[in-house]
This record gives sequence, structure tokens and C-alpha cells, in this order.
Amino acid sequence: MMKIQKKSLTTILALGAMMSTPVFAQDVQTGLKDLESERFAKAEQTFTQLATSSPTADNQYYLGYYYLRTNQLDKAQAAFEKGAAADPKGQLNNVGLGAVALAKGDRAGAKAKIDQAISATKSKNADVLFRAGEAYTLNEKNNDPAEALRLLDMAAKLDKKGGGSADLKMAMGDAYFIKNDGGTAVSRYEDALLASPNLAEANYKIGRLYLRGKNYKLAQEFFNKAIEADPEFALTYRSLADALAGSRAYKGAASNMEKYVQKSGTTDPEYLTTVAKYYFLANDYLKATAYLDQLQGKVNDPVLDRMYGWAYTALGKNDQAVQALNKFITAAPQKVIYDDYKYLGRAYGQLGTPEADSLAIINLEKAAPEDTTENLYREIAKKYNDGKRYDKAFDYYTKAIGTGKPLNNDYLNMGLAAYNYGFRIGRDVMKEDTAGAKQMRKQWFLRADSAYAKLAEVTPNYSPAYYYRGTSNYYAYPSSESLSNRAFVPYLEKFTELAPQDITADASKAPQFNRLLLQSYSLLAADAVTRKDDAKAKDYATKMLAIDPNDKRAKEFLEGPKPAQAAPAATPATKPAPKTPAKKGSAK
Repeated sequence: MMKIQKKSLTTILALGAMMSTPVFAQDVQTGLKDLESERFAKAEQTFTQLATSSPTADNQYYLGYYYLRTNQLDKAQAAFEKGAAADPKGQLNNVGLGAVALAKGDRAGAKAKIDQAISATKSKNADVLFRAGEAYTLNEKNNDPAEALRLLDMAAKLDKKGGGSADLKMAMGDAYFIKNDGGTAVSRYEDALLASPNLAEANYKIGRLYLRGKNYKLAQEFFNKAIEADPEFALTYRSLADALAGSRAYKGAASNMEKYVQKSGTTDPEYLTTVAKYYFLANDYLKATAYLDQLQGKVNDPVLDRMYGWAYTALGKNDQAVQALNKFITAAPQKVIYDDYKYLGRAYGQLGTPEADSLAIINLEKAAPEDTTENLYREIAKKYNDGKRYDKAFDYYTKAIGTGKPLNNDYLNMGLAAYNYGFRIGRDVMKEDTAGAKQMRKQWFLRADSAYAKLAEVTPNYSPAYYYRGTSNYYAYPSSESLSNRAFVPYLEKFTELAPQDITADASKAPQFNRLLLQSYSLLAADAVTRKDDAKAKDYATKMLAIDPNDKRAKEFLEGPKPAQAAPAATPATKPAPKTPAKKGSAK
């Protein structure tokens, strides 16, 4: 639909009063009000009935004017031709024919027709000059703001009170708007408000200028003024919706776009799609799909399948999401963006089958390099971790950190992936290559240690970081070598210092922290036995029994000094530590 410029009711009615043939003022008023509010079906009905019941030049002009404003150019031309034939001396229908020619791109024909109308009235008819100037502003692509201003200035000079009406000032503002002279356009709209303080259209158009300049706050202020002046001026709600969307206030954008649809009575698929879009962005997926459902069979646009796919993913309707997104990607590959693969990957990931998990990763990997907000590498890492593919999980947590916006939990989870994979070496990875297995085991546990070292750096009081540093250093080597190099000791000592404080601060943590404390005391006791520090070994064993009176390891330590002995193998950590260091924010 052609972008149309609305003129307020008062001037058009005044023009009608000056025409040679009287019109049905109340009916015209109703029709023009509907036209201003973009209730196009009602406006068409009114003007068609007027022209049918009384086919005067004036009524044909109003019908043609309606068709012109709604971009039905052939119908507009037919109506204006009937009007010109009904009153050969009247010139407004000839101006209308010139406006149609201009809208069709025939600039020379348009100028000839409009100039002929002006000449026939000897440049003395303000209405003809006004409509002639307006004609050069009506079309978004085919216009001439300089010629519009020349003719509007001529019309203004014929006003004995000076300056012309509010509607003439509005038309001048429109011409300056087309020229991208926003400051002067605002001045003309403000002049119109001085002449008609309750003119909603003026505040709307000032807001439109700020919206074009992406000054969303000021745009919203003027749109709200327009709504206060005339709550039925539907076009304002549409622009207010766009301004709110520009501010990422999608809930308000959806609400106002819906008001536009309701007040205008439009069934235009473009606007229904926009309502659905804003409801989707507002995370109201039920309303989004409800509007999409209204478009079924009316719009042949594969982008609707994209919107269905995204919404269904959010609603947990994963089978439908997969179907919709695959349909969209197949139908419009040139329109595919990384978000399409992101939502498709997430939908596959919720289906719960090995094949779907594989497809989830494939699609998330397509999206991840272009994503700048959600760090999809983290999602891929979690998928691999959930499938116990700890080596792949480690790789993708590394990529997640490499984006430059890591979370503290990324270091924790990267460390846990390496830690868990270390326990698999020699058990179900490299079972036959003992020397190679030992070296690989060492590498993975030291990778875990590096991740926990960074975690301890960014969250110094997060005690599990020290536990995992300690156990990583212990399990990186054969037990005899670990007890000899004692790299694990300072970290476990730090953990046993901090963990009791954590339990005191939050007793609910006791079961999980006590499990880690038992393992720490066990390894520290083994170190004490190796160093023949019986008192220290007994102290650690006593602390173990305080946690678990039946702990066999502690009882063995208390039997007396023994030669250096290996501590029992630990169970791999398959879950995050008792308290994740940070659920939100990035590590600094």
C-alpha cells in the first residue's frame, strides 16, 4: 500500500463548502474520519454510497481522493474523470487526475494537468492551490517537495489572515519532511498546533520525525500526546509500536500494534504479521502463534514458518518447531540467518533421541560463530557433557571462554569436563597403551587444574576450586609420585580451611561439602603418613570420623603409622560443585 499522508477533517469540509455542488456534510465527515483513522473499508463504503446516490463532481472527488490515498490509482482516475465531466469548470478533479499521473510516475503529465487547473482558476483559488501543492507530497516515491512548497506558499498568501490554515501548515511540514529538513518540518507542524491545539496528526508527525531519527524516547512522547488528543487516530498506535520496539519494549509494542489493528479494522497480512512479530519478541508465544494462525492461507511467505518454528521452540512444541524450521530453510535458503539454526538446534535437542542430539549439535555449530549474545558454544558444550563426551565438552567450553565474555561457570564446567575425562583414560579410553594412557591422563588432569586455577583467580573464596585443583594434581600422577611431589597439598589445605566456613554460612551445603572434605582429609592424611607425621595423620582421621563415624579409611589411619600408601581412587565428578560461583555476569 502506498504511504499516504492524512489531512485533518476541518479543511476538507471547508473545501467542500466552497465547491459549487453541496455534499452530504455528515456523511463526508464520517468517511473522512474513517479515512484518517485508516478504517479503509468503512471509508470506501461511505464514499461509494455518496457517489452512487448522488454522482456530483464533489462526491466523485471524495471517492477519487479515497482511492488515491489507498493507492488504487485506476479507480481513482475513473472517479476523477467522472467528476471532471460532471462539472467541466471545477478544477479539483483535474488536480486529482494530476495526482494520479504523478503517482504512476508520469511527472510531465502530472505537471501539465495540475498547471492547467491552476491556470484555469488564474492562480486565485486557494483550494485548488492547496490540493495542487498537497498532490506533490502524497506519494512516497514520486513527489516534488519544492513544487509543493511553491504552490502552498501561493495558497497561504491568499489567506487574508496570513499564513494559511492548520492543514496548509501540515502540508508544508510534509514537504519539508520529504526534503529531510526535519527542523523546518517540526516548525510547520508546531504552527499547525498553534492554529489547532488538539490536532492529533501534528503531534503524530512530529513524533514520526523523531522516530526516523531513532530518538525513540521523544517519539513516544509526541505519539502519546497525539493519542491524548484523539484516541481514535489509529495510525499513531502503529508508529508508537515501532518506537517502543526500537527501545526494545516489545510488550508495549505488541499491545499498541494490536490496538492499531483493532481501531483500523485492518486485515492486511503485513500488519498482522507485525503484531505476531512483536508478541514473539515480547516472549508471548501463544499470542504470536494466534496471530500467525490468522494468516494461514492468506500469506505465501516462508518467513511465517520461521516465526512458527521459533515460537514452537519456546513453547516446547519441538516436533512442530523442527518441521516448521526445516520447511522454512528448504523454501527460502537465501533468507536463512544464524538464529534459524539456533532455534532448530534447540528444538532437536529437546527431542531426546541420539539422532536428534546429533542434529542439535550440527545446527548449533552453524549458528555459534555468528552469535554475539548467547554464546552457543556453551550450549554445545553442555550437550556433549550431558552425553558424557567430556573431551568434546572441554573443547567447546574452551571456545565459549574464547568469545571474550566468559562466565565463571565456564571455567568450572571446563575443569569438570577435563577432570571427568581424566578418569576415563585407562578405563575405557586407551586401555591397552599403558604409557600413553598415563601421559594422556596427566594431560587431562593438568588441563582441569588450569581451568580451576583461573576459577580460583576470579572467585578467590570459592572453596571447591581449591578442592578440584588439589585432586586434579593428585590424580595427574601415579599415587606414589603425587605423594612425593605434594603438589596437591596446599590446595586441599586451602579447601579444608574454607569449606567449614561455607557450611556455617549455609547448613544446606553440609552433605555435599562433607563428601569433599572426607576425600580431602583422606588425601592429606596419606600425605602425613608418607611424611611420618603421625600426629597430623591422626588429626585428619579424627576429622573424618567427626563427619562419618564409620569411615573405614579413617579407622585404618588411626591404627598407627604405616608406610606410604596410596589413597583410594576417587569417583569422577559428574555434576557441578556444591555452589556454582556465578550464574550471571562475566569473569573479570
